Amino acid sequence: MSAVKAFLIEPMAGTIRPVTINLEGSYAEIKGLVKCDMIDIVRVSGFDIIVDDNGLNETVPCLTEVAGAPTPIAGNLLVTKSDRLGELTDVTEAIDAVAALFTIVRPALHPVIVVSERPGIIAAHITRVEIILDRSTPQIVEAAEA
Repeated sequence: MSAVKAFLIEPMAGTIRPVTINLEGSYAEIKGLVKCDMIDIVRVSGFDIIVDDNGLNETVPCLTEVAGAPTPIAGNLLVTKSDRLGELTDVTEAIDAVAALFTIVRPALHPVIVVSERPGIIAAHITRVEIILDRSTPQIVEAAEA
C-alpha cells in the first residue's frame, strides 16, 4: 500500500475532509497538513490523531474537544489509524461518524449596545462585551479534486 486514507479537521474553517497520505515522504506531508514543525500523536477511541506538538503552548483562536480525550486539542488535526506495528493504515470509518467525535469550540463576542435618545441626538454605545462559546461539529467537505 503506497497511500492511506485519513481525515483532516481544520477548526478555523470548521471542516473535516478526506485526504490521502503518501507513505513515501509521509512525515513532511503530515507536517504540511497539520501546519506545524513538530507533531505529536493523541490516541483516542481507536484513532491516532496527529496534532501540532506546540499547539496548546500558543495563543489559539479555537480549540477542539475530542470524545474520550481528557483535554482539548489546538490546531489542525489529522485523524489516522495505525496497525499493531505503528504503521499508518486506512481510516475505514465513515466521515460522519468520525466528525461526530469532535467539537470545535470558538469564542464569540456579543456586544451589548445601549441606545440613548436626547432631543436631536440618537446615540448608541457598547456598554459591555459578553464572550460566549460556540460549539459545533466539523462540517463535511468532499475531497479536493487533484
